[in-house]
Amino acid sequence: DPLPPFTLPPPQSPLTPPRTGGERQFAQYRASHSGHRGLFRKMAAADTRPWAEQFKLSNMMAQEYENGMTGAQAVSKMKDLLGAKGCWPPDRESVPEEWEEALLLRFFIGFKKNPEAGSEAFSDMLAWRKDNGINEIRQKLLNGLEPSEFPRYETVRRFYPLLKCGKDKHGCPILITLTGLIDPAKLVKAVTLEEMRLYIIYEMESKFIKLCQLTAETGIFYRALEVHDLKGLGMHHLATGPVGLLRKVVKEVSANYVEISDKVFILNCPFASVVRTVLRQVVPARSQHKLAVHGALAEYEQVLGERAAREEYHECLFGGDMPEGLNAEEGDSMDKWPKVTVPARDKKVVEHALTAGQTVLWNVCPEALDVGCSLVFNSKSGKSTRVFEGEERIASLQRGSFQAEEDGKLVLALDNSFSYLKQKVVLYDFEILNVQQLSTQSSEDLSAAAGP
Repeated sequence: DPLPPFTLPPPQSPLTPPRTGGERQFAQYRASHSGHRGLFRKMAAADTRPWAEQFKLSNMMAQEYENGMTGAQAVSKMKDLLGAKGCWPPDRESVPEEWEEALLLRFFIGFKKNPEAGSEAFSDMLAWRKDNGINEIRQKLLNGLEPSEFPRYETVRRFYPLLKCGKDKHGCPILITLTGLIDPAKLVKAVTLEEMRLYIIYEMESKFIKLCQLTAETGIFYRALEVHDLKGLGMHHLATGPVGLLRKVVKEVSANYVEISDKVFILNCPFASVVRTVLRQVVPARSQHKLAVHGALAEYEQVLGERAAREEYHECLFGGDMPEGLNAEEGDSMDKWPKVTVPARDKKVVEHALTAGQTVLWNVCPEALDVGCSLVFNSKSGKSTRVFEGEERIASLQRGSFQAEEDGKLVLALDNSFSYLKQKVVLYDFEILNVQQLSTQSSEDLSAAAGP
């Protein structure tokens, strides 16, 4: 059979550059929605209103968004959808009446201005707060709990430094993360995953309360100015195990605090121009205005000054001293813990004697790779009590406490029989808590110190 005729495509005009994939998709979408040309003109036009007018809550409720709905219509639809699921009206500890409209609007905007997706996420948030006792944390914060009183504050801040500073010219709180000083590998050895998770929840809830209160008091949709300083970024940030654990915690918590960032500055970014190009390809267009990537101080000093007075930031961003405690050279207490090496295809046991009435704070942490772990107390009378047994192999710090009702031995069993090639090094510590210390600590304090 003869071949079908081959036709060359029309030549590309030298004056018209080839379209990118994103441009082609946008053109196809615009062609399929030809009745909404006015909407696209509206999207393309820059909003020249003053900041306070743009983000006045009543204006945002009256504004028509890309899906053709106003903010008020979207919020009303979300209430109907939540009501159909039995989630509306919500408990007022989670959603105070004066926060109601702004909170729903955050979820509507944060979930691509889709009321169905926003209401689903809102429902999940309400369940998450109930399951994790978040309203009890909120009450502590409203009663004046200081950041220095957050669980494991001094330890976590050394390896995950978050700074609360002043306000920008609009009154948005400035929150600084010294990302380059975050040490995931040390963090997962210094605190348990649950302690880390609890600390991040306290930080996020504290930030969220401040933004909601500002919005309720002023009628302006407040979000935070976030600054991430990458100075100090190194190979230790590529430790996939610890980074993965940290990312998992942050992702879970952040999913329940939506649309709380107005602008994100990334400072001291290596190859900033390359990163900016990559972000333009991977970050949705609707969110690109929130991100600003800068290199060294000479590049970002003026930009920060345009957003807020210098004294509203921390001086460490401008070459000044680091916050107190982050320059400390003292060695970690973990450096003094005993170590045990568990060969491949082998097991090791460590024993520690306890007398009746003693309470021990125990810690176990693999140095690098995962290992099977169980902790059992064997009394002299022959009774065996399981203190800890991981459902899976452990790869980060595990911590707890145990009080002996009679004399016996605490037996730590480490199992590396599943590994054919690699030995495992495990650090451990048994600290006896004296009677005086226990009498001055509440059970809640001891629980926070001991972890799960």
